Amino acid sequence: QDLYRHLAACDLAVVQGGLTTGMELTANRRPFLYFPLKHHFEQNFHVHHRLERYGAGRRMDFDRDGPEEIAAAIAEEIVRPVAYRPVASDGAARAAALIGELL
Repeated sequence: QDLYRHLAACDLAVVQGGLTTGMELTANRRPFLYFPLKHHFEQNFHVHHRLERYGAGRRMDFDRDGPEEIAAAIAEEIVRPVAYRPVASDGAARAAALIGELL
């Protein structure tokens, strides 16, 4: 409940590799590590490429990264300046304008 508030307020998030959570963190300019599920096509390809396009998040791997690697990644990411590309937030207004043109 109200996950978006927690994501917006976090110093750094460690999340599973879903698109909604990743884009919410990107839009709020919060640093994060994400772990795509091993055989999940969307998370390994679509989500990865989308986040890469925004320069957002740090991809991790359940099989490769142990506690030491995760701790090191957290220590690096929490101090790195966030320089993500902006996420458009005017979708509803743009959709309304397009619909208005049709009426």
